[in-house]
Amino acid sequence: MRATTTNETRPTAPASRRTGAGARPGERRMSGHSAIELGTMAVVITVMALLCANIGVLVMCASINDQACRDACRAAAQMGSASTAQQAAQAALRLYRVDGYFVGQPSFDSDSFVYQDFGGDPTPESSPFVTVTTTSVARIPAPILFLGARFGEGGTMTFSRTYTFPIVKTTINLS
Repeated sequence: MRATTTNETRPTAPASRRTGAGARPGERRMSGHSAIELGTMAVVITVMALLCANIGVLVMCASINDQACRDACRAAAQMGSASTAQQAAQAALRLYRVDGYFVGQPSFDSDSFVYQDFGGDPTPESSPFVTVTTTSVARIPAPILFLGARFGEGGTMTFSRTYTFPIVKTTINLS
């Protein structure tokens, strides 16, 4: 073994790790940068997660409303009169169960309901049809205003869907 003498120098830390009095002139201390980066990324990731939750609720509400409207219109098209068609559409909508808080139950719009069977005497270029409109309200979990998005009162967004189907059961006057 070799004895150490006082004339030997010890290796120094790399320039990137020197701080305080041992740092060379013009070098910056790097000790707080990681904390700042971590805090910034935490904010960015939180905002992105909230946007994903918002989009997920909106897509789910639009999809449920679309499926409910299609099924309600299909059920109404199977009926032989306007009153039974309306009842069938409402019964089809009651089959859809949602949480009721973030996604509202699809509702039947009776003002836009159309049952056109032409009184059993359609013209050659027309055919009997039924039109059903449903609406559903989504409550946004975190209503962040992003890209000009506008929400209703309480952070809600309303979806409306209209379907038209040919009437399957209709009476045609052949006289």
